[in-house]
Amino acid sequence: MTKIDNKNSRFTNLDKIYFPKLRLTKGDVIEYYRKIAPYILPYLKDRPENLNRQPGGISKANFYQKNLTGNLPSFTKTIKVHSESTNKDVNYLVCNNIDTLLYMANLGCIEINAWNSRIGKLDYPDYLIIDIDPGDNTWSELIKVAKMVKEVLDESCLKSYLKTSGKSGLHVCVPLGAKYHFVEVRKFSELISSVVNRRLPEITSGERNPAKRRKKIYLDYLQNRVGQTTASVYSLRGTPEAAVSTPLKWSELTLKNNPKNFTIFNIHKRLQKTGDIWKPVIRERINLAKSIKCLERSLKKAERP
Repeated sequence: MTKIDNKNSRFTNLDKIYFPKLRLTKGDVIEYYRKIAPYILPYLKDRPENLNRQPGGISKANFYQKNLTGNLPSFTKTIKVHSESTNKDVNYLVCNNIDTLLYMANLGCIEINAWNSRIGKLDYPDYLIIDIDPGDNTWSELIKVAKMVKEVLDESCLKSYLKTSGKSGLHVCVPLGAKYHFVEVRKFSELISSVVNRRLPEITSGERNPAKRRKKIYLDYLQNRVGQTTASVYSLRGTPEAAVSTPLKWSELTLKNNPKNFTIFNIHKRLQKTGDIWKPVIRERINLAKSIKCLERSLKKAERP
């Protein structure tokens, strides 16, 4: 066993196969997070973690753990958050350093799932996210929808940023700078999604139930809720390809750049070339009132004969 930064916690079962097709081990996953730490940690800092644990690897069942109790390593930090659904306090892990990141990986967290908001302003997300879930639709249809989301956000005088989910979908994010409550953000993201749906009714839907969507792409604005999590940027995903949730420039949204192409094997080479293009998502902020006015003007203009 190997010590984490010469501290008391240790790695276990490093040879356990996590990705059978690729023969990648638990040790390979821990090594990935050790190398990617400088890039992923800024997006985890001060955020509660919903631990998605898969200790048997991607071919075995996973389970989620929010509440961490007991004798935790000295380098870890936790925060108590009251859960209205259970009327109990939940002791969330917060990942502020590489030791904690590797500790999570040692617990079987192949995927890293952090809140959209940070300690001190848990009701105010740092970014809006629209999760575009393709279901059984094609990659070309997904591209069409994502570009329409960008078009509507452009009409709202907003910059938007794109990343692969790491599986088959795409995440479109807008930086908020923790200025607006989740309720406001969810309503605005619902507005954006509804405009996109009106423009592309043949291939999009706001219906949450897959059976009722009838093979249409789901625009998931409900990710904008307190405590909701999605896979962090630079997180590994439990796919046969060991895909990574990867930021893309909008110009890279092409048929050849399928999310499955961005993996544990090429992410570091890509980062050497592009650097971290996701930084604006947690650094910039918007004026929501101005954005709504911009969109209203655009919609009125489009309605004119």
